Parts: sequence; C-alpha cells; structure tokens
Amino acid sequence: MPEKENTIVFRREIEHLKVSELDIVKNSDMKSQHYHDSIELFVLMEGKRYFFTDRKIRVLEAGSVILIAPGQIHKTSTYNDDPRHRRFLLQFSREGSETLIRSFFSMSFDEFGQKYSGAAVFRKERWETLLQAAENLKNEFGREKPFLPLVRLQAHEILLLYAEELDYIRGLQEEEQNTVLLSSDIHNSIQQVIEYLNEHYMDEILLDDLSRRFFISRAYLTRSFKQMTGVTVIQYLTVIRIRQACVMLKDTNESIASIAEKCGFSNATYFENVFRRLHGMTPGNYRRKVGRN
Repeated sequence: MPEKENTIVFRREIEHLKVSELDIVKNSDMKSQHYHDSIELFVLMEGKRYFFTDRKIRVLEAGSVILIAPGQIHKTSTYNDDPRHRRFLLQFSREGSETLIRSFFSMSFDEFGQKYSGAAVFRKERWETLLQAAENLKNEFGREKPFLPLVRLQAHEILLLYAEELDYIRGLQEEEQNTVLLSSDIHNSIQQVIEYLNEHYMDEILLDDLSRRFFISRAYLTRSFKQMTGVTVIQYLTVIRIRQACVMLKDTNESIASIAEKCGFSNATYFENVFRRLHGMTPGNYRRKVGRN
C-alpha cells in the first residue's frame, strides 16, 4: 500500500488574508525561525501537537485554538512521534484588519494581538459554531467568484469567536486550561531557560553559563532549545532584545546608544546592524516611523 501524503484540503489567498487547511500524516515540523507581522490563528481540528510561542511550550489537543501575535516567535512540532493532525490556519495582516479590529474592539491591531495572544480549549457547543464558521468561509472563498467583502467578514467572525471564548475562559480564571503541559524534564528545563532569558535579556548571557545554571550540557541545551522553539538560544535572545528596543524607541526619548546598552547589546553599531537586519531600517528611522522625534 502506498504511503499516504500530506493533503492540502483548502488554500486561498487574497490581499491581507490567507486561509488554509491541511491534513498532515507525515512529519511537518517548522525547520527554522518563524515570526511575522501578521496575526495568525491556528485551529487544531484533529490530533495533538506541541506548540511554542515566545515564552510557553504547550500541548494542544483537537478543539484548541491559539492566536500568535505580531512578532511572536512560534513553532509547532510533533507530539510523541505522531505527526498526524489536521489544522485550519488564518493569517490577518495589519493593513487588512486594523479598521475592523478597531471597530469591533476599540483597540489597535497590535493591542488586540497582545491582549488575545494565548490559547483556548473550546467548549463543545462553541467549537461546533467555530467549525461551521470555517465551513462557511471555505464555501464562499472556494466559489469561482467569491464575494470578497463577505470572505473578509467571515474570516473575522472566526477571530471574534476565538476572542469570545478566550474572554470566557479568562473570566473563569482558567486561562489555557488543558493547553499547557510540560511532560518531561527537558521541557521543564527549556521552559525555565526561556523565562530566564526574558527576565535577564539586558545582561551578558553565555551558553556555558546557561548550561551550568540549568544543569544541562551545552550540546543538549542548544539542540533541545532549537528543536522546541525553532530558533537558537542566541537568535531567541536577540529577538527579545530587539523587541524591547522597539518599545523603548517608541515610548522614550533615550538615545540609541543608551537603548542598545539597556537591551543587552555590547555596542550601538552592532545593535544598529542587528536592528536593520530584522526590521529593514535603522533604529532612528523606526523611531521616526512610530512617531517619536
């Protein structure tokens, strides 16, 4: 019998919106760093997956939905050597969603992403509502001449359903119930490393020091961190530092040299080179773009 292949159940894309559904039977782990400026909604319809976002390693089961905010590093990977799963994915750009999100929630695209970043296990009746909304979207989007305003509205309806469910869960003080499960010593250790990096990004951090602090060999630390997060320890630390620098460029008048130092960079020139590589502009241009002088 021939080996089964991964199946694209549905895939459509228009400006500012991507929708896809995949039935995965073979390993499909993300192999590299993965972050972008869109809001991404990951709906796990079948199966079980590890999912890493910024500071948490979760186990998602069917019926779970996770929102990845703009700029969040994320990676999904095989759970217990079983790659089989079915997932539905929506990606919303800032340009296509800012107006609707402001209308629905009275907050900006980035504020929405930060507030609703997280994961929710849907109640059965709400899960059925979400699945029906996904079918409605696919039916309209799959037509020969879809009515695109309706497509955009249907996609944002799914986003609304997720936000409603996460608000409900948080109201019960059960946020992310059944979605966070660190099932082994190495998962717990990597989670602790992640927390440490987020709290000490401004300090000099060496791999040998992390290895000693968390009682993990340097080789095992680097291999396991990359496997679980999709990035190296240094890449992850760099993204944290640049993200904090963006906040300071936007919200303070401190000099670029001072920001570089406070964010853990050895010198301003290196900071500017890294910033330009990740954002495509200098820190000064970024500051001007976001409205600071």
